[in-house]
Amino acid sequence: MLPTKMAFLLLLVCAIISLDPTAAGEPCTNEQRDNILKHCEEYIKKSGPLILPSYLGACCVAVREVHNRDMHCIVRLLSNKQKKEHDERRILRLHELCELENEPPPPHHQVMT
Repeated sequence: MLPTKMAFLLLLVCAIISLDPTAAGEPCTNEQRDNILKHCEEYIKKSGPLILPSYLGACCVAVREVHNRDMHCIVRLLSNKQKKEHDERRILRLHELCELENEPPPPHHQVMT
């Protein structure tokens, strides 16, 4: 009887975890999409010069707020109008550009003697 109860309990825990969006990796939201469109505008717009986002800037902060920096999810949320105004490839590249491993080195401090 005990193994049956344990199996049921394990099944119940797995079901609860799979229903909890934060445990399973919450999909991106319209608010996150809007933040990326706002803060990354200079980089992701189709017209104009290419300006890379700063790792410490608001754009990368907004990208890192998306679970796993899933920019495919952000692209899926774009309206047709937004797709005409923004470069989807640049949005997808934000995943790499704002990765934690790309953190800039600390500023160099010189000591005057």
